Formats: sequence, structure tokens, C-alpha cells
Amino acid sequence: MTPSEPAQPPTRFLFVDLLRGWAVLVMIETHVVNALLFASLKDETPFKVLTFVNGLVAPSFLFCAGFGLAISLRRRWAEFVGFGKPLWRYLFRLAFIMVVAYSLHLPFFSLRRMRGLTESQWIPFFQVDILQVIVVTLLFLILLACAVRNRSVFRSAALLVALAVVCLTPIVNGMDFSQLPIWLRPYLSAQYRSQFPLFPWSAFLISGTVVGFYFMDASDWQAIWMKWFACSAAAGIALSLLAEALPVNLYPNHNFWHGSPDFFFVRLGLIGLPLAGLWYYERGKRGSAFSLVALFGRESLLVYVLHLLVVYGYTYEWSFVRLFGPTLSYPECLGLFAALTISMYIVAYVWHRLKGWNMRAAQAVEVAALGSIVAAFILK
Repeated sequence: MTPSEPAQPPTRFLFVDLLRGWAVLVMIETHVVNALLFASLKDETPFKVLTFVNGLVAPSFLFCAGFGLAISLRRRWAEFVGFGKPLWRYLFRLAFIMVVAYSLHLPFFSLRRMRGLTESQWIPFFQVDILQVIVVTLLFLILLACAVRNRSVFRSAALLVALAVVCLTPIVNGMDFSQLPIWLRPYLSAQYRSQFPLFPWSAFLISGTVVGFYFMDASDWQAIWMKWFACSAAAGIALSLLAEALPVNLYPNHNFWHGSPDFFFVRLGLIGLPLAGLWYYERGKRGSAFSLVALFGRESLLVYVLHLLVVYGYTYEWSFVRLFGPTLSYPECLGLFAALTISMYIVAYVWHRLKGWNMRAAQAVEVAALGSIVAAFILK
């Protein structure tokens, strides 16, 4: 390495894995409680408080995905913008995630039964979840990097795009997209069975990329930078709440809880504070800690997909929803959450160890599993 080359950051940061891991854990709890808790309990205050806390899961997940992109880009910027092998491997990974994302919403797990479906029957398939937002936003950021070809310009451009998305969200939410293709509408509006339209959710991921770049560029003074970052996160929360309290609204039909910039920055601050805390935790542990939470962060895609299949089933016959429905109490939901968490940990641990022991064997298992699923879908 020549003196002019920047130091290469590590391939992983424990504090980011921990934040993602906590998001995965709370995500499992969120889906179990939302799907199985008795309906009347959802009208009470404890559930509303829990809903607010659970609402930080998706922003945290997206933020960490953006931070991960920042690590990849900064480590291999020249190879990415020069269309080298790392770029194509990354794009292949994104394509795989997109296939997984849409396969979770197949109307039927049978190619034969899917023939001749009407447009209304295809609507659930085109529902946009967090995986689609991750893939589309990461792809946009990669294209942006390849277009500008300069790290500083890219960082500034990404910041401007994030701010534009945040500010335009209330306007986009009021627009009519009914004339757009059926597959495109859910990316732009929650009116079309989309829980995660790009406005504002993509801004959380882009923010993670921007923060990741600033963090790694401050490699010689990260302790000072992290203090400023934590203070900025706290200030962002305070200023957003203050702005919301003012008797002035910039947008018609203003709603703090649905797409307002104030709520966005409150949530972004509530992500930033624990991120800073986990960085101090990692520093105190000197990077040696490994825990259940970190493992979930490292195997988040596997846990995400498997726990959704267990809770909701989608195109499969067996699931918690089909077994129990919304009939359980908080203790019963907690018991299922604990059992599911333990099961997911065992699967994630075995898979992680297999990859560490022999990556080729892990890839062979992955190909065999995917091949079996595709064959079953075609032949069923």
C-alpha cells in the first residue's frame, strides 16, 4: 500500500452487526406479536408503546444496509466504479435478494397454479417489503457512485438525495399513481399494499451510507467524531420535536406519524444514539465480543426469511398464523417469540459455522437447497 492510498477499513464492524442484530431480534418479536396478539389488546396503551418501539426496526435495518454499502464501496471504490469483479458479485447478490423478496409473496407455490392469474390476484405478489427497498436503493447508490466516480462527490450527492427524499415524502404521499404499471405503484405509495414505499424508507438506507462514509473518513479521530455524531443525533430529535410543536406546517394535510420530515429525523436520531453506544461497547471490548445478537446481525437475511415463513407461511401450509391466529396473550406471544428466537439462533449458528469451516461446502448446500425449492415450484 502506498502512502497516498487510504487505509482499508475492516470488512465488518461489530457495532453495526450488533445494531442490525438487535433489529432482527425486535423484528421477530414484532411479527409474532402483530400476527398473534388478541385483537382487543391492540387497542390498549401497552401495545401502542410497543408499536412505537417496534417501528424503529425497519429504519435500523435499512440504516445498517446502507452502512454496509459504505464499507464495501470504500474498501473497493476503484473496482466498483471501474466495473470490476467485486461490482458484479455485489449486483448478483442484489439480484438474488430481489428474487427472494418476491418469492415470499408468490400467490401459489406452484407454477401450474399461477398460470392465468388475473391482475387483482397478482397484487399481493408485487407488494413492496423491506428487501425490495434495500435492493432498489443500493442499486441506485451504486449507479450514482459509478456516475460521479469521486468519493467526496458521491458522499455529498447521496446526502442531498436523502434530504430530497425526506422533504418530498409528504408530497409524494398525496399523489395518484393508479395509472402506473402494477409492479411500480407499490414502490411509490403505501396505497397499493406496500408497507415500505421508497419515500421515505430509502432515505434511511442512504443516510446509513452517508454516515458510514463520514465515519470511515474519520479513521484517525473516530472517538471525537462519534461524540459529535451522538450529540447531533440527540439534537436532531430535540429540534424535530420542537419544529413539530410550532404552529406552522409546510405541508397540507400534515401528519407527524405518516411521512413527515420531523418524524423521520426523530427516528434517525433514535437509531444514531444506540449506534454510538454500541461503538463505545465495541471499543471497550476491543472488538473481541461475539454474541447471539452479533450472530443475528451477520446472518440477518437467513433469519429474516426463515422467521417470516414460520410466522406467516405465505404460500406454505404451516405457520403460526394458521395454527393460532390473533388469539394469544402477551405471555403466550413471549413464549413463542423465545422459542422462535432459539430456533433461529441454532440455524444461524450452524450456517455461520459451516461457512467458516468450508465456504465451498456451504455454497454447495445453498445451491442444493435453492435447486430443490425451484424444482418443487415447477413440478408441484
